[in-house]
Amino acid sequence: MTTSQTTTEEISNEMPTVEMEPQDVSRRIPYPPPTPYPMMGAASTEEMPSFAMDGENLGGYSQYGVAATSGAENRLDVFTIGKDSAMYHKKWDGSTWSDWERLGGYCISAPASVSRGGNRIDTFVIGGDRSVYYKYWDGSTWSDWLNLGGYSQFGVAAASWGENRLDLFIVNWDGAMYHKYWDGSIWSDWEKLGGYCISTPAAVSWGLNRIDTFALGSDRAVYHKCWDGSNWVGWEKLGGYSQYGVAATSGAENRLDIYIISRNGAVYHKWWDGSNWVGWDNLGGYSIAAPAAVSSQANRVDSFVLGSDRAVYHKWYSVAD
Repeated sequence: MTTSQTTTEEISNEMPTVEMEPQDVSRRIPYPPPTPYPMMGAASTEEMPSFAMDGENLGGYSQYGVAATSGAENRLDVFTIGKDSAMYHKKWDGSTWSDWERLGGYCISAPASVSRGGNRIDTFVIGGDRSVYYKYWDGSTWSDWLNLGGYSQFGVAAASWGENRLDLFIVNWDGAMYHKYWDGSIWSDWEKLGGYCISTPAAVSWGLNRIDTFALGSDRAVYHKCWDGSNWVGWEKLGGYSQYGVAATSGAENRLDIYIISRNGAVYHKWWDGSNWVGWDNLGGYSIAAPAAVSSQANRVDSFVLGSDRAVYHKWYSVAD
């Protein structure tokens, strides 16, 4: 990954009109008071390889976190933000990893990525004005950056429940989660979904017209809200304690896998088996940012974290029933 400073003309730093108005936050999720856990310091080089030795070091250097998606079986696309605040991309073609490719932009959050069809990738970041910006791969070229408005305290999450459908989620200045979608022809306005969140949300779809979202509450536990095809349902408390955020993926219909970084810096995993939530399981390792997770084939999850050297590390798991 090239780390020299270059002009970042792709995304303007000028503040556009913010599309969300301040909202009444009196109906916050009734969280208990937060427990004062100590934050973890940076790991030494000797501490970090508990994850890296049985995983894979993909190199690079990330300021924030990592995003991952899969547009086809045994295909992986990974995104991160380099030292120059530009977005970078690395892909697995089924046999080898590419080099890191610079996609430009000026980003102040970890990216988000999703695939809504064969050889199609949609990526999202927060720009210098805290609006959501969008860049996509159409199968042959990368688009320019498009400003989708909004105002995000943290980052952005993206999911797709059908071809040519996109759903975005951010946390606004009032701590509530907001939603915007692409229906195949136009973008909707931002819709308030409520809650009080202290992290970038996560979002995933395991079936047609189904979306599951996750965020951290003020107690740093994971909370869950879903779209069941006709209504938003939740919030449901799933517990855990996360230093950063949460990642979510689905390897099969009615299956959900979520990942967090706990107070000890290790990766923890909880899953929905179709009828019950199971876990949390300690998967070990040491990460300094929220993880990313994606399913590149049935019953398989590929996870990505940042090590204490700020490089991207990769590890995959079988999630067969």
